[in-house]
Amino acid sequence: MDLREEILRRQDPYINEILKKSSVSILGCGGLGSNIAMSLARCGVGNIYIYDYDKVEYSNLNRQNYDMADLGKSKVMQTKKKIEETIPYVKVYAKDLKINWENLEEISKKTDIFIEAFDKKEMKSLVFDFFLGKKGKQLIIGSGLSGLGDLEDIRIKKIDNVTMIGDFRTSPEQGLYLPYVGVIASLEALYAVKIIEGEANGK
Repeated sequence: MDLREEILRRQDPYINEILKKSSVSILGCGGLGSNIAMSLARCGVGNIYIYDYDKVEYSNLNRQNYDMADLGKSKVMQTKKKIEETIPYVKVYAKDLKINWENLEEISKKTDIFIEAFDKKEMKSLVFDFFLGKKGKQLIIGSGLSGLGDLEDIRIKKIDNVTMIGDFRTSPEQGLYLPYVGVIASLEALYAVKIIEGEANGK
């Protein structure tokens, strides 16, 4: 049994093989993105593309997948490093850049599944507008993940090729706490895995 098989032996071997060949892009590497990236790596997604231009600061440590040694360093590069140290067979492609309409054209060619992981409304809107209705592409967005939340308020909405997950009402002014941010991050990662498995099986 090789390393990948040993690590993933508590998962379905058939799904493991599907995930091994899959690719997902994560736009943003903060509270959502850094946790989504590690979650997908642990599930066995073979290729993960991550994009962000930000650096790690103290206020990130309460909910983002970083530690004191990462302060002042590139979020995408530190996320890549953590994944490679934890799950060494996953291929992580890290790009340190600020997302805009022009570079989304190039980014959109890399994979067919994209996860939006920003906390600024204007960035969420940019990504939504770019991908909505784009043939052959699937976008997953987190919307409303602040405060301590109410789990019964979490919903899933679909608009064409865009899936939105969250409570659709909370805002960052209510505070950002890992338990609730982490729930939304896990659901976004789960939905990506379900898309991969579903497409492979013609669902």
